[in-house]
Amino acid sequence: MIKVEIETKGGRIVKGIISGHAEFAESNDIVCASVSAVSFAILNGIENVLGIPFGYETADGYLYFTMPDDLEPHLADRVSDLLNTLYLYLLELEKQYGKNIRVSKTEV
Repeated sequence: MIKVEIETKGGRIVKGIISGHAEFAESNDIVCASVSAVSFAILNGIENVLGIPFGYETADGYLYFTMPDDLEPHLADRVSDLLNTLYLYLLELEKQYGKNIRVSKTEV
């Protein structure tokens, strides 16, 4: 199962950990592929389109990211929009594939 742990501060997503494998199928796992594709698309957008460097780590079945807390307000708003898009997409996957992905969000 994929576990998604999102942390928010003041209502904004500041950290995320995505770990595990969906085990939906032995090959062509659409749940794993969906999670990977949307996660890397959003994070690449933050880093390469918005030009915001941030901390992240990847490994097999693992993605960790943390956003800088000193962003200018207009950039923080754009990052927040992108990360909320990621979160909402992952929630939709959880609705459809609840045996394969769990999403949690915690205010820190």
